[in-house]
Amino acid sequence: MRSAFTLIELIFVIVLIGVLTGIGFYMSRPDYTRQDAQYTLLKLKEARYRAMGNDTLDPSGCVTLTPSALSSDDAPKHEIKSAITMTPNVTTVCFDAKGRPHDGNSVTLDTLIHSPLNIFFNNGDKNSTIRLFSGTGYAIIPCNN
Repeated sequence: MRSAFTLIELIFVIVLIGVLTGIGFYMSRPDYTRQDAQYTLLKLKEARYRAMGNDTLDPSGCVTLTPSALSSDDAPKHEIKSAITMTPNVTTVCFDAKGRPHDGNSVTLDTLIHSPLNIFFNNGDKNSTIRLFSGTGYAIIPCNN
């Protein structure tokens, strides 16, 4: 009958704990693309809300979709760490009083966005997408991200 562990058993347990810890640290890395997409989605919804007349103090309903513009003026500040691309290529989205998205800084009928706007976030091997629907201005992060 033994009353203690052998040295080999202790080394094996220590190595196993080290491997599991390493896997845990790798799996718990922050997903910057997901965070950036969620923050941008919030900014789009806020701009749409303001444009529809729900915020009388600040009726501006525009968002510039560049990392520097999105990271600029809010407290608490969020720094965009992902590369942003759009299809179709739009840098500023404004909403009209009905919540419809427009390309650029004006809300005339000829600037209406007629197809869904896809906003892609890329940071290394991670990707996220926002889809902004043209007729309603409704924006989502699809489930397959």
